[in-house]
Parts: sequence; structure tokens; C-alpha cells
Amino acid sequence: MSIQDILKGTFLIQKNSHKTWNFIIFLTALSLISITSSHIMDRKIREFTKISEEVIGLKSEYAYLHSKCMKMQLASFLQKKLSHKLKHLEEPPYELILNDQKRNEKEIS
Repeated sequence: MSIQDILKGTFLIQKNSHKTWNFIIFLTALSLISITSSHIMDRKIREFTKISEEVIGLKSEYAYLHSKCMKMQLASFLQKKLSHKLKHLEEPPYELILNDQKRNEKEIS
């Protein structure tokens, strides 16, 4: 078999060419599977990258909101915000004690 026979394609129409055709179809199927697999992996990698960027954004947003919440719990922050609405007590609060006669009767008996 010479180079001219390969270029002309005479090996595809010879008597035992069915083996050659089977091999060509097999190689074509393998190449299609390889190309499809590559495209699927590229799609998955893009999706993974997108989700990773979203997670990073959500983590930074969580850190910001957490620090803001911690600042709001500080006594000095509350005092500044409520300085006009609440007044400082000059005398301590007192406790009311109510005596319930029924309760006292049950405890005695």
C-alpha cells in the first residue's frame, strides 16, 4: 500500500475494507465521546466557579452583618440611640409584693 493509495482512498473500497470502516467508526465514536465529556466538564467547572464566588460574597456579607449586630449590642451604642427616649433613673426601682389570701391559706393547710 503506497501513499497514493491512502490519499486516493482505495483502501476503503478494497475487499477487506469492512475492518477499516469498523475501525474508522470506532475512532469517530471515541472522539465524539471525548468532545462531549470535555464540554460537560467545562460546564461543571464554570458552575462550580460561579457558586464559589457566591459563597465568598455571602461569607463577607455574613461577617459584615455579624459585626454590625455585635456593635448594636454594646451598651454605649444603646445609650446613644436611646438617650432621648429613655431617662436615667435617679432612684432605684422598687418591688411590689402582693399577698394573695387564697395562696396563704393553701400554704398553711
